[in-house]
Amino acid sequence: MSARGTHDRPFGLFWLALGLAIAFESWRMPRLEEQGINPYTIPGLVPGLLGLILGIFGVVLFFRRAPMAEGVALEGDDGGVAEPWRVALAFLLCVGFGAGALGHGPPFWLGAGLFLFLAIILFEYPDHKAAGTLRYGITRAALVAAIGAAAITLIFQEIFLVRLP
Repeated sequence: MSARGTHDRPFGLFWLALGLAIAFESWRMPRLEEQGINPYTIPGLVPGLLGLILGIFGVVLFFRRAPMAEGVALEGDDGGVAEPWRVALAFLLCVGFGAGALGHGPPFWLGAGLFLFLAIILFEYPDHKAAGTLRYGITRAALVAAIGAAAITLIFQEIFLVRLP
């Protein structure tokens, strides 16, 4: 069995348990019926739905089949093991965004744009440097970051009605 097949079952159970716990706790949240609020705006609705989705994906991951033939790997598949520097970089970027950019730093759209730009540039830098396409990579990262930051900001403010810092 491949490395991916051996890790899917425990992680599938983890995501299933987490999703069910989130859905259960969301169900227990007050519904504020006595205040006459719209049922679609109850506090636990979105977390409950997200918990159910996590649980469904956990079941899918648990029952997913490993590659059929022993020793046959998908192109670029190294068994699902990430390079340690990539994990550390992702952790630092997320902590930096949460601690430095949310609430008391730059406006949300700027913080989100910087996060996206840095994540794309830093993760793709080795590939672009080796291929000699660094200028293209920077331009592409800036474009994706600008569009992503604008879209995220508009979606949260206009659809979810969240006041962003």
